[in-house]
Amino acid sequence: MENINSGWEFQKLYQTDIDKICNMDEISFDREAFEQVDLPHTWYSEENPYKGTVVYRKKVMLDYKEDNQVFLIFLAADRWCKVFVNRHYVGEHKGGYSAFTFPITQYCEPGKENELDIFLDNRSWEEISPLTGDFTVFGGLYRGIDLIITENVCFDRSYYGTSGLIVRTKILEDGTGEILAEPHLYNAKGKDVQIDYRVLSPRQEITACKTELGESICHIEVPNPVLWNGLKKPSLYCLHAELKADGRVVDSADIPLGFRSISIDGEKGFFLNGENIKLNGVAKHQDYDGVFNATNEEHWNQDIHDILEIGANSVRLSHYQHPQEMYRLCDEQGLIVWAEIPMLKMTESEALLENACSQLEELILQNLHHPSICFWGIQNEIAMFGENQGMYERVKRLGDLAKQLDPSRISSCANLFCVKNDSVLNKLTEAVGYNIYFGWYYGEMKDSEAFVEKFHEDNPHIPLGITEYGVDCNLAFHSQDPKVKDYSEEFQALYHETVYPMFKSKPYIWGTYVWNLYDFSSEIRDEGGLKHKNGKGLITFDRKIKKDAYYYYMAQWSSKPFVKIAQSRFVKREQPEICITVYSNQKEVDLYVNQNCYKGFSESGVFHFYKIALGQGENRVKAVSGEWEDEAVFCGVTEKELSYVYVDSNPGLNVKNWFTDVVEEERMFPKGMFSIRESCKDLLESEQAMAVIEEFSAELAKQMRERQGMMPLERILSYMKKEVTDEQCRELNGKLIQIAKGKE
Repeated sequence: MENINSGWEFQKLYQTDIDKICNMDEISFDREAFEQVDLPHTWYSEENPYKGTVVYRKKVMLDYKEDNQVFLIFLAADRWCKVFVNRHYVGEHKGGYSAFTFPITQYCEPGKENELDIFLDNRSWEEISPLTGDFTVFGGLYRGIDLIITENVCFDRSYYGTSGLIVRTKILEDGTGEILAEPHLYNAKGKDVQIDYRVLSPRQEITACKTELGESICHIEVPNPVLWNGLKKPSLYCLHAELKADGRVVDSADIPLGFRSISIDGEKGFFLNGENIKLNGVAKHQDYDGVFNATNEEHWNQDIHDILEIGANSVRLSHYQHPQEMYRLCDEQGLIVWAEIPMLKMTESEALLENACSQLEELILQNLHHPSICFWGIQNEIAMFGENQGMYERVKRLGDLAKQLDPSRISSCANLFCVKNDSVLNKLTEAVGYNIYFGWYYGEMKDSEAFVEKFHEDNPHIPLGITEYGVDCNLAFHSQDPKVKDYSEEFQALYHETVYPMFKSKPYIWGTYVWNLYDFSSEIRDEGGLKHKNGKGLITFDRKIKKDAYYYYMAQWSSKPFVKIAQSRFVKREQPEICITVYSNQKEVDLYVNQNCYKGFSESGVFHFYKIALGQGENRVKAVSGEWEDEAVFCGVTEKELSYVYVDSNPGLNVKNWFTDVVEEERMFPKGMFSIRESCKDLLESEQAMAVIEEFSAELAKQMRERQGMMPLERILSYMKKEVTDEQCRELNGKLIQIAKGKE
């Protein structure tokens, strides 16, 4: 393997579109505009979020024999990539998250410098998924490139970006483990080829051997295998394969693997090796403050550490394929993984569907050997843009493809709350997740429980999980009386304290995934004082500060004893008496405040100490449980600290502040009349309503037609806060409420 990740030239091509690039002769570069960069690399910055075509260039000295093969392996390239070697077009790849490989021997010259020109474009293209999403598409060769020189006959690294050896495992009825090794070879036709297989146990002992000729699928039995059993015992085997041509070893591959069984049930939930397990999970994106998507091993290890520390046993790796290293670490640590493709908007485009199928094939075939992966997610919130028969047919194609490629895992999807219980979308996969935000975007927190209960009542045989729930939080803001949309750390904690127990108490809910473990980049956002960020994380974007809600979940899930005083960043208090909250997985906590001791007992992990008197100035607080303790300081002040209060300079769609009582709310949103609270779908069906909206803003009407689904108009308006004032929203609402529903 050649390390070619250093010393690249990079340039943004402002006047070039990647779809127009056919040959190098048509491309002109500004020689003075090249930057020197190393891989992994992204050109994204919050100050200059460039969308367009770029080029990476490098000359590589290749020393190899005439009968060798040369492969160029991209670990990911965001998102449309075209490759040229020595000015010859090699190929292209559409999709920003999976690995892909090109054989380039025919374009190279041994013993000479070979020029690599790699063009990328990170714009939205109608034939490349994702078309949209609440996360940033950064661009770049952000996972680096490998260059491999092999013998003339070798494992085919260009087969869907895999190692050339596809490995499946299963457990037979008698408990025997079986490995199915499916080799794909390069340049082996007509050659005398065999593959010698050895299975190494978790103790690195050879447990099975077998030899197979050519590209035949090899079945290898492993008696009494040690099971991969999640956090309890994540036992891993390794399949070592040696490829021989004419009796000589020419290539090899090592594939880690594990033996385990999984199943899922609408009433009882998820089972691992026959044991019923509630999946306590967090979701995460791949980006990291400062480097964005160009992360490295240090970042991946930090993420795994945080997941394990909080006590989670599962992780949703959203909304696309993550680096191989993350799946490997999940294997090693015993985390159960929901893996998925970036299908967030489905159109009638056949090219888009084919691209989604291609990304699904890459996701599955590149990761079949990982025992940690138990779910293949095929769509997320596509109903935001409406439902129709064509959508159902396309989703079914994806679901069928997932089961065809891998019958052993659970096909799954993540739906919006507005997907009706009887929707076809709930019947196209083996498990269903719902992303629900009652008490944040709509409704009240208590509505979460009614929602899941009604779904289960209507669909008792459909396995139901919660794949997203959470609220935005900015650590600058605090409140003794937290309320929705104040973006305070206290409201985030209150939300999770309220909502999670509802899900936890339902045995039929197979699992939950907090959205999100980390704050993450979202260039479309400017909310709660956080620009270009989604602030729903339990940890800040830079991974430096764990918010209070993180410790709430530690109290629920972690077995490692701890005590944590909440609201410790809420230092200045004007109230003479406050409530002090402590999180702990211990049953008893003593709270010491100014020499006074208060006893606390809790089975829920949450200790509320009410009416704690504060003196002016510093009040030192200590929480103690056995040998574990935590300290904080609260300062009594005479005036409210205004910096703790979020003030939206343009509230735009903070509709809850438009009225002061029930009477006014009924006046603003009368029953039987249209309003900005209606869904795009319902408004689009009314000529009168759309005429009003068209007159108000052609851009708004355009966005509604693009979505066409159950998303409320007020949600779309909230994305247009820079263009639409609060007063304009009132004006639009005032015109819509003059139109009666069902009168056309």
